[in-house]
Amino acid sequence: NQPDFKSVSLGKFEFKNVDEPMEVFALANDGLIVPKREEMSGKLKEIEKKSLRKKLIIAAVFLFLLAASFLIYKNFSGSTGFIGEKSIAVLPFENIGKDSSEEYISDGITQDVIGSLSKISSLQKVIGWFSVRGFKKTKKSLNEISKELNVSAILFSTIQKQGDKTLINVELVEANTGKRLWGDDFEYGNENILSIHSKIAGQIVNALQASITPAEKKELSRQSTENPEAYKLYRKGVIFWNKNTQAAFDSAEFYYKQALDVDPDYALAYSGLADCYIFSRKITSQLEGIPVAKMYTAKALSLDSNLSESLTTLGWIQGAFDYDWAKSKNTLEKAIKLNPNYGGAHLFYGNLLQYTGESTERGIAEVKRALESDPLDFRFNWVLGRNYYFARQYDKALEQLKKTLILFPDKPVLKGQLIQLYLEKKMYSEAFDLIRQLPKVPVTNFDYQDPYLCYAYALSGDTSRAKSELNIALKKYPDQHNYHFSYAYIALKNYPEAITKLEQAYDKRELPLYFVKVDPNLDPIRNEPRFKALLQKMNLE
Repeated sequence: NQPDFKSVSLGKFEFKNVDEPMEVFALANDGLIVPKREEMSGKLKEIEKKSLRKKLIIAAVFLFLLAASFLIYKNFSGSTGFIGEKSIAVLPFENIGKDSSEEYISDGITQDVIGSLSKISSLQKVIGWFSVRGFKKTKKSLNEISKELNVSAILFSTIQKQGDKTLINVELVEANTGKRLWGDDFEYGNENILSIHSKIAGQIVNALQASITPAEKKELSRQSTENPEAYKLYRKGVIFWNKNTQAAFDSAEFYYKQALDVDPDYALAYSGLADCYIFSRKITSQLEGIPVAKMYTAKALSLDSNLSESLTTLGWIQGAFDYDWAKSKNTLEKAIKLNPNYGGAHLFYGNLLQYTGESTERGIAEVKRALESDPLDFRFNWVLGRNYYFARQYDKALEQLKKTLILFPDKPVLKGQLIQLYLEKKMYSEAFDLIRQLPKVPVTNFDYQDPYLCYAYALSGDTSRAKSELNIALKKYPDQHNYHFSYAYIALKNYPEAITKLEQAYDKRELPLYFVKVDPNLDPIRNEPRFKALLQKMNLE
């Protein structure tokens, strides 16, 4: 701090009774001689031998610390490989930016990462979106999350938009120990939004030491569209689709079509449209909706023959609409092979195995496999309870359906299934209590009071009231599903009219015919010739 004095560094030297080497400076003002380092003498030379010994000791200590650090890193960083069960939950990317309108993008990236990981066959379990979305901004501990989701690894992430850039921080931890397996920061612009999930999924696969085939590696890096705007529109459609209401289905269809306006070759958008026409409640008949769904599915597969979502939809159509069970089985098996952790494919494959009579045990196992992948998915929970019912495992069905009702108290289709079970077990009071909770106006042509009320009166012995209610209901809703009204005719022992209703259901390709071969409510008419002829037309005999 004295500008009048100039100095020159001569380097660092050892000094007696000083632990660390010290830098020595020489004054360099005019008239002063700056010594050369090799000419330095005095005490510096005298301690040179002692310094050598000290340096060796320091070097040995350094090597010891280095070895210890490596062992610590080896044990806690996960660099030597993850040895636990290869199962993972990708928690929702937490949007910590000020722009809440970008929430659908953070949800979309989460679902994309899940979708990419689900295609890796060596991963034993990849938890689906419906089960992880409840952990958005969760305050639960790691231990609580791991117990609820039953996985070995959990990915925590944050996402923040800053100007035209987006920052992502990810950290993969071992569920039981909290050990950090991998973490990184990513920064990308709008043009990179389509590939970020592939990079993250690839790093997760490496961190979990999961094996990956060349085909899976290629699939991991593939992008479904090259257009960021089309991607955003598609993601908006998915958000609405997951709401599972008629208004939301209409909005989903709107955004899928907008995505196709931007990118006419966007296979996933065609796949989304197909689902809208299968399950949309604005379709009055499967004869109206399924051909449109089949057209969109064919278009999606013409653009991407390995799209597991569309293969699953096609497999379902081939079974539940075309009654070509062999083709359906082959298609669903292909979908599972391409996407081993895709719950929808396991669900429909399990249904096919059970409903065709091939194997009830394997069928239920497949539905359980779907449920393991997404424990909070309504469909998986409901169908497992329904399929226990079809397997005549009534106690298991009751346990599963009641548990599902706690999770999803406002689902008419679930209550309808539970009503059938109560009636089968002659729990008439409980059945009538649930019937009163159903909508009075049709929601999906059969999830309303009238069909179940007629059936319940007939089974409980009040045949006069059953006939009266049945006549009123048939006049009030002439476009109702015939399948469920056949139950009342069976309970009234009017078997010819019951079969007529089932034949009308066949003419309309009503969805419940999907399980006509295994439905316990139809047991009294199974030996009727007309019923056997119906099964033959459906390729079930």
